[in-house]
Amino acid sequence: MGCSMNATLQNMESIKQKWQSGISTLNGWISLNNHFAAEIMSHAEFDTLTIDMQHGVSDYSTLVSQLQGILGRGTPVFARIPWLEAGILMKTLDSGVNGLICPMINTGEEARQLAKWSKYPPKGERSFGPIRAKFVWEGDYYSVANDEVLIFAMIETARAMENIDDILSTDGISGIYIGPADLSSSLGVKPQFDQEDSKVSDAIAFILQKAKSYKKIAGIHNQTPAYAKKMGDLGFDFLTLGSDAFYMLDGAKRAISTFRNL
Repeated sequence: MGCSMNATLQNMESIKQKWQSGISTLNGWISLNNHFAAEIMSHAEFDTLTIDMQHGVSDYSTLVSQLQGILGRGTPVFARIPWLEAGILMKTLDSGVNGLICPMINTGEEARQLAKWSKYPPKGERSFGPIRAKFVWEGDYYSVANDEVLIFAMIETARAMENIDDILSTDGISGIYIGPADLSSSLGVKPQFDQEDSKVSDAIAFILQKAKSYKKIAGIHNQTPAYAKKMGDLGFDFLTLGSDAFYMLDGAKRAISTFRNL
């Protein structure tokens, strides 16, 4: 296990160096709750993977088995927790993930809670009990977790945009991650990915500019390669592309369509 995690940490350092150099990386999104499906996604050669515990069908028990399925590939894994809640947040970190994405961070106070619950003392109030993390991280997890585990606040509402400076100035927040569907809905636009509506596009550009001004990592969810490339060219560091559920359905539909047209 240690050897695999060592490779994971090396890959994470390489990704951080790319971000510092202005190079975007691709993140694969795992919505299903099956460890073999997660293992398959790890063979697709995404730079990182994220297990979705909010809108995906995973919970903590399936998260752990999925992490075990991915570990051998050395792919860094993040988890999106269901909500800003101390218990599941700390428990998810104890699983040994490389980063955590928290939805609906709308104020500086919520960002400070996120950071406080994600960091060990003296930087925060995270409870110590890394039941799996202590095995899969090399060395003394307690000493490295505060600096090495990435914490992303999701910016996906008009209210969050109003408080963006307070959120981004919070110590312990590594970056922001835009949820385009909820952001669209909050701005009065039909929720969808790969949004072209000018109101949402302007909001995305505004959030990105703010993140860059605070030297924070900027991520965004995308559906298609073309839109992800567009967001990378715009300056986003962390680009989610599709999901396992989308790929399964899209691949099956294309195969059926091809067959019926022969």
